[in-house]
Amino acid sequence: MKHSGIFLSLLAVILLFTSCEGRASFMNASGANNEVIVVMDDTTWNSTPGRALFDVLNSYAKALPQPEPNFRILHINPENFTSTFRMGRNIIIPDISHLYSTPKFTADIDKYAVGQVIMNIHAPDSSSFAKFVSENKESIVDYFVTKELERNGKWLKSQTDALSRAQQVFGINIHFPKGLTNVTEHPDFYWATNNAANSRQDIVIYQFPYTSETVFEKDSLINIRNRFLGEYIKGSFDSEMTTATRVYSPDYRRIEVDGIFRAELRGLWEMTTDMMGGPFVMHAFVNENTGMVVVVETYVYAPEKNKRNLMRNLEATLYTISMPEPEGVEIVS
Repeated sequence: MKHSGIFLSLLAVILLFTSCEGRASFMNASGANNEVIVVMDDTTWNSTPGRALFDVLNSYAKALPQPEPNFRILHINPENFTSTFRMGRNIIIPDISHLYSTPKFTADIDKYAVGQVIMNIHAPDSSSFAKFVSENKESIVDYFVTKELERNGKWLKSQTDALSRAQQVFGINIHFPKGLTNVTEHPDFYWATNNAANSRQDIVIYQFPYTSETVFEKDSLINIRNRFLGEYIKGSFDSEMTTATRVYSPDYRRIEVDGIFRAELRGLWEMTTDMMGGPFVMHAFVNENTGMVVVVETYVYAPEKNKRNLMRNLEATLYTISMPEPEGVEIVS
């Protein structure tokens, strides 16, 4: 079962940039999660190029119940781009010069610190810079969001062991954040939560036999999650979890992460007869070792709180998933 022909969008985004490796110091990149440093002089920042870049970075994060910007933006002048700022984890350096005939992206990875990405945006003039940035909004946002998720996933893998029950039941390696100690299990279904009254975090894993590629279509995945989560995740007043599609239709894409082709669904969940709800992200993929479709889903419940960072920190769990070697897989029911 091969699915490489259909899960290419994120790979295309990442390959959009040219990376320069091997120049990092031994220091780790610093700065807050989801923060981007823009190195641009005041005049350019306060004119068309700067406004266009600000609008891209300040655009709303997808599938949150209230508007939240994708990034915290820190603007500095080039003369202030000294040692402290050079250790930043996410940096954008515009380069507007007649030396360039057309706009383009390049990237420097780990240039000044380990875990750092610097995006260089080259353009021959201000108007072409602004147009290029606006037209490539999705690529710019997805690139930095993906880098954040990869970093946080790497950190999770360094702090925790792979979940043994996921290895035993689903045949996958996955690393959970600490604190998800309240566990419920059913056949082919695993649910862990911190059960917090506020800032609640949940991860669900379930599986079913692979039959055809159609299971990875958007409507199919929505129906599947409604069936599994509706059966096993209940609330007050006989409510059950479902996908909220009336206000926000889930975002759907096909991606590749660490060699695993996945279908991603990102949207809002709600309880059918209760007031609870929040954001979720689902990754579905085939475990080639078992012939099962495995679905891993993260979601949060944090009423009256911002959810971008909470959700992205939990979503990083999806970037810790890997497949053991076939001879090391022992599936139990």
